[in-house]
Amino acid sequence: MCAFNAHSQDMIIDGVLDENQWQLTLTLTKSYQVLPQTLVRDDNQFSYRLLTTDKGIYLGLTAKTQKALRVRTQENDSIFSNDHFQVMLDMKNNEQQSYVFAINHQGNYFDGIYDVDKVLDLDWDTQWDYKVTTNDNSWVAEVFIPWSAMSFGIEDQNQFGVYVSRFDESSNATYASEPANPQMNSFFQRFSKYSSRVLNQTSFDLFPYVSFNQDFLNTRNSESVGAEVFWQPSKGQRLSATLNPDFGQVESDELVVNFSAIENFFSEKRPFFNHNQSLFEVTGPETLTLVHSPRIGGNNFYDEAHQSELHSALKYTLNSANYDVGVLSAFEKPTTRGDGRDFLALRGQYSFGASKVGLSLNHVNTPNIDRQATVLSSDIHYAITDNTSLNLGIIKANIKQYNKTEADIGWWLTGSSDIAGQHTHEFSMFSYGEHLQLNDIGFVKRVNRKQFEYQYQYQIPNVASTLIRDITFALETEIKTNFQHEKLPHVIGAAAELLTQDEFEYGLSIEMISSGFDDLVTRGNLALWLPSSQILELEVASAEYLWGQYEFELALGTEGWNGYFYDMQTSIAQQLNQDFNVSFTVSQYHSNSWVDWDQDNMISEFSFTEQGVELSMDYQIDANQELRIKFEAVIGKANNLNTYVIQADGSVQRLHKSEDFAFGENTFQLRYKYSFSKLTALYLSYGFGGEYEDELAKFGKRNLYTRAIKSKNAHNLFGKIRLHF
Repeated sequence: MCAFNAHSQDMIIDGVLDENQWQLTLTLTKSYQVLPQTLVRDDNQFSYRLLTTDKGIYLGLTAKTQKALRVRTQENDSIFSNDHFQVMLDMKNNEQQSYVFAINHQGNYFDGIYDVDKVLDLDWDTQWDYKVTTNDNSWVAEVFIPWSAMSFGIEDQNQFGVYVSRFDESSNATYASEPANPQMNSFFQRFSKYSSRVLNQTSFDLFPYVSFNQDFLNTRNSESVGAEVFWQPSKGQRLSATLNPDFGQVESDELVVNFSAIENFFSEKRPFFNHNQSLFEVTGPETLTLVHSPRIGGNNFYDEAHQSELHSALKYTLNSANYDVGVLSAFEKPTTRGDGRDFLALRGQYSFGASKVGLSLNHVNTPNIDRQATVLSSDIHYAITDNTSLNLGIIKANIKQYNKTEADIGWWLTGSSDIAGQHTHEFSMFSYGEHLQLNDIGFVKRVNRKQFEYQYQYQIPNVASTLIRDITFALETEIKTNFQHEKLPHVIGAAAELLTQDEFEYGLSIEMISSGFDDLVTRGNLALWLPSSQILELEVASAEYLWGQYEFELALGTEGWNGYFYDMQTSIAQQLNQDFNVSFTVSQYHSNSWVDWDQDNMISEFSFTEQGVELSMDYQIDANQELRIKFEAVIGKANNLNTYVIQADGSVQRLHKSEDFAFGENTFQLRYKYSFSKLTALYLSYGFGGEYEDELAKFGKRNLYTRAIKSKNAHNLFGKIRLHF
């Protein structure tokens, strides 16, 4: 199918399809219900028109409505829960990834990249234009996406894939232009094909910024000036650079209290690393990520005392019809301990049909601990059929430090098949060596693992019942060991989810965990043998009403030495008026046998309670101004039951009773944002954070919240203006 090619003059983006060019295009009404997955055709949901010019793609989208639409005050670049369109463009037509552009009836947007691994990355941002108009029985969106917003091949005549979907809030279902949804293996192969002549355009964008920070705790001011440059010399090439970027002080990370041996994962917030980054994002099981950009200019995983700021970075990518290559280089500022780290990431990728093969090389130099880390990996995505695919990855890490060299390897194999309609099968196998070290620039939850996991899911859409609309059943099993051949706990689980006719969602699952060694709790010392345990989970989510929604989650079972635990959370989100949204969440966890590491081979068992509250308020002052308030607090109390030393066989020997403890943490942010355009804004942010610890655990919960707030570890006023030229 060929797109209509209009003249090169600009069209008016006003949300009204009245230009002459629109009248010459074909109106497409064909749509299918894809979620829940019935694939039944229904042409009464939406229509769309598409035309191209030498500047880009224009889309006219019309959604039919039956009743008043829900209003939700929320920030852009977050998933919508109300009526919206998504446009997905496979610009290289290689069935590997698509650019995603979404807009709702209020005029909010998000953009991102969806890839063949079924991952939606909302960190990607670009410049595109849109306008929305709401009518009595419909709403209309006009969208313009310039060719310069996307990377693809350099041929004059380009064929590309298009997929348009609409979430209809009145039926709580998603309808699409093709009978496929993003979770199907044949998803990209189902895109409609269009072709257009694309000229070899160039673009240049400069984003300078100025920021200041008033530190009230240390009574000092600091200023910073930096910039990002994005240059596209041709439509297949992109060169970007940054000098002295900030670490995203505008956005606050989630407050997480972590007592486990597994590192917290935080997403990237800096524009430079969110632009044209998808080529470097190679992932595997156990959250393995080859390039985890928050490492750059952040904490050093292998040297907790090291933290430096990013001085500069450079990125270049070349995209053609079948191959992509890229290089990323970054340099940190010197610290009192010596020079900062240097980072280098290289990536090459070749596509053939719906399959691809890639090769990556990462190198990190950390001079203050005389450490050089090199990681080499190769990965293959192979589409066996339209409905079945396999992913294979092989990785080797080589570490040189203080005249010693340590190397190890890992591999993974994953597969997915949805041959039989509503039946989906997924499996993963991986082996990550005991000394496989990726976290100089990458991220992986744990190594020293050999693991197999299988998941089966069966969907029954449109159940013939006056109460139940859809049901989903799932089974999973997990078998694992380590390179010491210790018997790690095996897992088997089952779950059921159902959606009622009045749009309430219920979920029930049970997980059985066998006895076995826990080789993580002691951070690499002797492994602890624990008895079997069970977990029962219940989730309830109300329908989304015009005023908001409420949710409830409860997990209970046994853990530790057959101690009982429960973990519950309830939240409510309310739209107070057209511009003001408030959400409140409260949670509590309690365990009669909570196990925590002391030191070496020593562990302690506690009666432990943790409680948290979160309050978020979003106020849309007008089309250009937003005000957000966010407060989170977590407190906990632990009463020591026993302290043990672990023996060589995993059993424990009781020692003297250890100390109790209590803690409290909080973070608060008030942020004002004035948007000059989609990519230009002024930010003012006031925030503080506190942390309190008490070895005697003598205070009540209210007192712990109060003391955490008073014990400020951070107290700042931050301002930033980011311009676009």
